[in-house]
Amino acid sequence: MNVRAVEEELLSAFDRLPPQLQVAARWLLDHRDDVAFLSMREAARRAEVTPATMTRLAQRLGYSGFGDLRELFTRAARSREMPFHERAEGLRARRDLDGDSALIVDMLAVLSGHLRTLCEPETLSALARAADIIEHSERVFCVGARSGFAPVYLGAYLLSLIGEKTHLLDQAGSIGLDALRDLSPRDALVGLSISPYTRQTAEAVAYAAERGGQVIAITDSRTAPIARAATVAIIVPTDTPSFLQTMSPAFIVMECLAALVAARRGDRAVAAITKAEKLLSRFGSYTNQGNSRRRDT
Repeated sequence: MNVRAVEEELLSAFDRLPPQLQVAARWLLDHRDDVAFLSMREAARRAEVTPATMTRLAQRLGYSGFGDLRELFTRAARSREMPFHERAEGLRARRDLDGDSALIVDMLAVLSGHLRTLCEPETLSALARAADIIEHSERVFCVGARSGFAPVYLGAYLLSLIGEKTHLLDQAGSIGLDALRDLSPRDALVGLSISPYTRQTAEAVAYAAERGGQVIAITDSRTAPIARAATVAIIVPTDTPSFLQTMSPAFIVMECLAALVAARRGDRAVAAITKAEKLLSRFGSYTNQGNSRRRDT
């Protein structure tokens, strides 16, 4: 039996379970990664049931005890065996079970916890070290693919606004990585990739490290390929009840990093932003609401 089969069995039998087993089952369905790595007592505490209830739930599923059930979830977490389409099926089941509001509350609660995680001293220290690297680099190359591209794009844009020589490796025409041909130890590369890790980002990070560049890795694990080659790794949580890992913490990391560099640059950053604003105004980049109203009348 795999994890998906366990979840399907719980969902199909949910209405027939005794009340306390329903509480335990709902927690198990909503906390896949916690099931994988928590002890039975801690899992029971978080589910607000007794350890004996967790044991009975495991036995109801055909396991001798919670330990055997947890091992199944542990193997799944380590191998990332669940495809995204199966995550989507689980999402639909959760919505069918408890409704739209419950699903949204679940997601917001998880994201709130992720924000607290980003405030931990280890993450704050990594952000400060990353800002040091950017501050002392001649150029900053930024690379991310698929879901990782959006936060990298934002980071490159924000850094460019404060005057950093930023190069977004956007892969248009498959020539994005060509810009790394003259990367030197005076340059930095910001790479973002979460599991399953994108090949081009991992290769860009490896190449930058080989050339002696300073590498800032934003990823979900210290064992990730880009983390092992990095000068500094910023670990972002990505768990979510949704079908795809959340990128919200990665966006926040990019914004914090740009804010740190801007604060350190001081007058130089202010002058760069002022120059950018003048250019945006020259090209009429933003709608002038006042003028629009006058034309309408």
